[in-house]
Amino acid sequence: MNKLQALISRWFWTILLVVAGIAHFVKADFFLAYYPDYLPFPKAAVLGSAFVEWLLAALLWLPRYQRMAWLGIAVLMVCYLPVHIYLITDHANITHPDLAVPLWLAWARLPLQFVFIFWPYRIYRNNA
Repeated sequence: MNKLQALISRWFWTILLVVAGIAHFVKADFFLAYYPDYLPFPKAAVLGSAFVEWLLAALLWLPRYQRMAWLGIAVLMVCYLPVHIYLITDHANITHPDLAVPLWLAWARLPLQFVFIFWPYRIYRNNA
C-alpha cells in the first residue's frame, strides 16, 4: 500500500468511526432494536462501542499506536458481525418506528462487513 492509499484509508476509517460513534449516541434506540437478544448488556454495548470507535479513530493518527488501532478496528468489525447476522435471521421480529432496514439491504450489507474486517486487518499485517 502506497502512502496515498494509506492516507485515504486512515481518513476513511476516521470519518466512518467518528460518524458511527455519534450515531450510536444520537440514535441509540435504533441500534438497540438491532442488538441480538442473546447478547448481554445491550445499552452498555451500544454506547460503549461509540467510545471504542472514537478511541480507535484517534489512535489511527498516533504513529506509535497506529498498528494497534488497525488491529482494533478489525476486531471491532468482527464483534459487529453477530448484529448483522441477527438482522438477517430475526428480521421478521425486528421493528423500529423510525427506520426499518429492509431484508434485502441486510443481506447486501453482510458481505460488506467482511470487507470491513479484512481491510484494516490487511493494513495491520502489512505494517508488521
